[in-house]
Amino acid sequence: MRSGRSEYSRARERLANARNRLQGGARARLSGAERFGTHPVILGKVSFRLDGKAFFGDWFAAEGLVVAIKISVAKTATLSIGDHVYMNAGTSIEAWHDVQIGSHVLMAPFASIIDDDRHEVEPDAVLYKGPTIVGNNVWLGRNAALMPGVTVGDGSVIGVNSVVTRDIPPNSFAAGAPARVIRKLEIPSGWVRR
Repeated sequence: MRSGRSEYSRARERLANARNRLQGGARARLSGAERFGTHPVILGKVSFRLDGKAFFGDWFAAEGLVVAIKISVAKTATLSIGDHVYMNAGTSIEAWHDVQIGSHVLMAPFASIIDDDRHEVEPDAVLYKGPTIVGNNVWLGRNAALMPGVTVGDGSVIGVNSVVTRDIPPNSFAAGAPARVIRKLEIPSGWVRR
């Protein structure tokens, strides 16, 4: 009897996965993106406001089951997201000019990425400082915030509650507000986070 239950559980899991792929594909096609890769999984509340150009790679996953995910691209902006990118609940991407996200990127709950300050801190302040770039194989911890014009290098990890205000070199663990490099990471060639 025990093997029957586990077979039943596996069958339910396969069915749920198939349903999620179908629903994700439908939502991807309706998002308004220029390109949406294969095998998207979009669960829960995921808001796409894509007035500009957005390109999503294969195996994109957004899991807004607990708190909504927001992906917004302004009319003249571009958002490009690589393959195998995962967004957890409450994450937010705002592209007002140019946001680039590599492949194999993990975003923990409430991570945020923006490329424009939106409001002047003082008169004549520069609002756009260049594209905001997330390299390949990057992990953004819970509540990590990437500020306009920064680059997070390939293989890096941004710690919980960190605010990235300057570039982070490849294969680094950075944390704090403002984030600073805590240590270099030993990443073997070809290894990716899952």
